[in-house]
Amino acid sequence: MTDEQLVRRMQQGDMQAFDELYERYKNDAYRIACLITGNRADGEDLTQEAFVTCVRSIGTLKDGAKFRPWLLRTLSRAAWKYCRKAKRETPVSEFFETGEGESALSAVLRTDEQRRLYEAMYALDEKRRTVLVLYYFDNRPVKEIARTLGVTEGTVKSRLFSARRHLRQALTEKEGKPEEAVTHG
Repeated sequence: MTDEQLVRRMQQGDMQAFDELYERYKNDAYRIACLITGNRADGEDLTQEAFVTCVRSIGTLKDGAKFRPWLLRTLSRAAWKYCRKAKRETPVSEFFETGEGESALSAVLRTDEQRRLYEAMYALDEKRRTVLVLYYFDNRPVKEIARTLGVTEGTVKSRLFSARRHLRQALTEKEGKPEEAVTHG
């Protein structure tokens, strides 16, 4: 069944249709919430909150085919609100686990590199971080991100450019390399 059909069924009171939409999008929503907030427990709470909000206001969704962008917009706004309210250090260490059979040295190097990236990412404001997450971690095109967040494509591109510049600067400062030594591209 398509999202449009499931939404129509939900609007008619069929909660089994909600279960199907939840199963379809829960993992994506959870991953995005975790990446925006930097915390798995908060990501889980925000994912549930976003789905509850969508259930309560499903009657306002006019085009059921746009359920996913609508859900992610709801989730992003809740995550932004949470991040502004929390204003706390992000425990990025919980995202790093050593794989079986991996040498201790390669695990440390990989983890250190990832940690620097995540720390730089979480230093971004919520809006630039969300665009970065949707573009790089969720592999969404600029047009879809714009539609999801309710902004123009130019705004998405501007936020991506600014986020990349921030990450490049943060990572080169931590490595002790001058900004000019970084290959742009």
